[in-house]
Amino acid sequence: MREIIILAVILIAAWSIIPSIRVHSKSGDAKKEYIKQNPKVASKAMNFGLDLAGGTSITLQIDGKGLKDEDVKDIQKQSLEIVRNRVDQFGLSEPQISPSGNDRINVELAGVDDSTAKALVGSTAKLEFKILAEQEKFGQVISMIDNYLLGRGAIEDSTKADSSVADTAKVAAAPAKADTLSDAELFAGNAAKKDAVAKTDSVKTDSAKAESAAPTATQGTALSALYLSFGNGGFVAQEQVETIKRILNDRTVQSLIPHDVVFAWGSGFETPNGSVIKAKRLYLLKRRAEMSGEYVSDARPYRVSDGTNSGEVAVSLKFSGIGPKRFGAVTAANIGKQMAIVLDDQVISAPVIRDRIPNGEAQITGLDDMAEANRLAVVLRSGALKAPMNIIESRTIGATLGEDNIKSGFGSALIGILITVIFMIMYYRFGGLVASAGLICNALITAAVLSAFNATLTLPGIAGMVLTIGMSIDANVIIFERIREELRAGNKARAAITKGYERAFSAIFDSNLTTFLTALILYKIGTGSVKGFGLTLMIGIAASMFTALTVTHAIFDIKLAKQDSNTISIGSGVRALNNAKFSVMKHAGKFRLVSIILIVASVALALTKGFNFSIDFTGGTVFRVQYNDTQDHIKDLNDILAKFNVKDGSVRVVGGTSLANAYEVSVKSEQGADVIKAINSDDRVTILSQDEVGATIGDELRFNALLSVIFAWIAICLYVWFRFGKLGLGFGLGAVVGLVHDTAITIGFISLLGLSVDGALVAALLTMIGYSVNDTIVNFDRIRENVRLKGTADFDNTIDDSISQCVSRTIITSLTTLFVCVILAVMGGSSIRDFGLVMTFGVLVGTYSSICICSPFVSWFNRHVRHVV
Repeated sequence: MREIIILAVILIAAWSIIPSIRVHSKSGDAKKEYIKQNPKVASKAMNFGLDLAGGTSITLQIDGKGLKDEDVKDIQKQSLEIVRNRVDQFGLSEPQISPSGNDRINVELAGVDDSTAKALVGSTAKLEFKILAEQEKFGQVISMIDNYLLGRGAIEDSTKADSSVADTAKVAAAPAKADTLSDAELFAGNAAKKDAVAKTDSVKTDSAKAESAAPTATQGTALSALYLSFGNGGFVAQEQVETIKRILNDRTVQSLIPHDVVFAWGSGFETPNGSVIKAKRLYLLKRRAEMSGEYVSDARPYRVSDGTNSGEVAVSLKFSGIGPKRFGAVTAANIGKQMAIVLDDQVISAPVIRDRIPNGEAQITGLDDMAEANRLAVVLRSGALKAPMNIIESRTIGATLGEDNIKSGFGSALIGILITVIFMIMYYRFGGLVASAGLICNALITAAVLSAFNATLTLPGIAGMVLTIGMSIDANVIIFERIREELRAGNKARAAITKGYERAFSAIFDSNLTTFLTALILYKIGTGSVKGFGLTLMIGIAASMFTALTVTHAIFDIKLAKQDSNTISIGSGVRALNNAKFSVMKHAGKFRLVSIILIVASVALALTKGFNFSIDFTGGTVFRVQYNDTQDHIKDLNDILAKFNVKDGSVRVVGGTSLANAYEVSVKSEQGADVIKAINSDDRVTILSQDEVGATIGDELRFNALLSVIFAWIAICLYVWFRFGKLGLGFGLGAVVGLVHDTAITIGFISLLGLSVDGALVAALLTMIGYSVNDTIVNFDRIRENVRLKGTADFDNTIDDSISQCVSRTIITSLTTLFVCVILAVMGGSSIRDFGLVMTFGVLVGTYSSICICSPFVSWFNRHVRHVV
């Protein structure tokens, strides 16, 4: 019956991964086309994370100012559907959209660049129709700001029209001639003239919370002098935009602007009158919107097919309900005036109303291309978000880097499996073949579970799969060493195998469960790929328990069913390990001194040298770039960054990847746009990926990292205490002492090598904690067993005997895990290279502490704190 169940599980697992093989055996356009034509198959396949598939991941957070907690939760649900609707209408494949907490939404869009993703899901899509302020009012406001900047006389009340100021303004403010377009041209289907269009990032100038005064550079310079072409909707040169933003954010300037008007930028840069100068428009609008976008029933992109604007792209709008009537009334009341079409506080276009528009139709023109028109139409059709949402984290992986991650990730997995299999067969003979069969079943079941639940596999997830392969060998090693002991005691093969599995069960169960607890903490507290790593690790541990305790046992039983014998091919081991006799307790003081020195050195390193925190913890933006030659370009990158005024940036070579000549550029978030301009100015370099993390989420990740480590310590201590009965408290505290010891020394190692501290490294630290306690628990389990057999007469000698009996298992398990960790460090790619390094060091330190620190602590605790033995 057992064999039938095992066979059924294996067949179901094999069947479950077929969709994943069909989907992910293809790449590029062929993969997209297959998914489009076979949606049912794709829905049953595991998803590739963005670090494998390429694309953009964005975390949105609701701006909850003035909102109640219950309102924020409702808005999250509504916004989730709006974002999902936008993505669906845009026609993207395999989007991952999910809520996070009470006020966040995570969006993963495969194959989409950063700017497109932000425009699609990050915009509020608040559409308004506003009338431009009269030229007289515009002149008054500009004149008062000029007087303030030039320091001329007293400032009049900005809410009152002063006749003398107005007269001055009329002379100074020669209004720009507004384009005159007919009703039919502007609102009924023909494209408006491009000069009536404005494009750039928005800026709100009605905030009363602006900081300080206008910068020194603007003192003595009139605002009107900074215009390329003066007038309401006039052009401002690109290099003057930030200067004007600072002026308009000045507290005093804010007080001069009447409350019924507001400045607004256009939605992009233009080249006015065919010049080479890039500029954007600056408008003064009436603050009150004449109409909002709530009545828009449809928005469609199209290309103008006739007239003077033939070939240009536009978006047609249709109103429903009372929308046509209101729009007709608004246009009738404002004939001859310019109406600004404002989206998220950016003026898309500002045509002149020539006649009343009775049919409830309008259009937005002057867009760059059809892709922009399509994005705009999608966000307008799906409606505005119920509250502003801030992008607090953004990560973009290029297709090239994604393919490299797939090669390095799966390549390291295959090599790790191969080396482990070869070693096990050489060391355990037939037993090694049995363990290898269990290992393959473990990988098959883990992949099948991921496919069945349509889970997302990330690069750290592959690392988790590779790691569980190494750790699954641990259970087999414990069993095989027990079987060897039973064979040496004179038992026949069948009895030796039965007793070996029985006596190994408690150690296997306890050690795997403690690692499962750390994986659960990663899954609950971690985010993004770290959460995926935790999930994969949990599935892998559960699968390894099943294969080690049932699959391998069944294979042995089938082998012995044909003939019973006194022996079975399980290898004889290494004589030095089999006959080892350790006197750990005799030298416990020396081991303690070595550990104290290492811990003090590690703490000193952490305090003096510090850590290389990634943007996961500090906030900021990181670009990965690649040059198309083999020369060193660190100086070139620093030079072009300086040329574009990027300050406090860092450049380093990216190692551990098959991509040649790759570099990492780290800057503050606000300088990200300047870095893109700098890199795009050099034809030899290409952006492979871009990660942006806000300061808020960086603080949270730091707190969660510390919290997860402490939770892991506490959970393991409580579990060991519970499982080991009257010895439990000493064993539980001993396990925690070992974990603190291993964590402290590993942190010093991280500081010494200057490894980038990110979410994946915290995952490595937690995994190391879970793995480190494995050895400790196996030793504790043997100590508990020997106390029952030998009594309590000589506890220290019992500890030495227990460690000596377990040393073969300890060394072999550490070796097999090291094989995998070293492969990750060497071949795993830059994204998980540091993970492999930390795990490699952690395995070494954990092996030392389980033998030389934890068990002696139990003896000390028994003598001096709580005598139970």
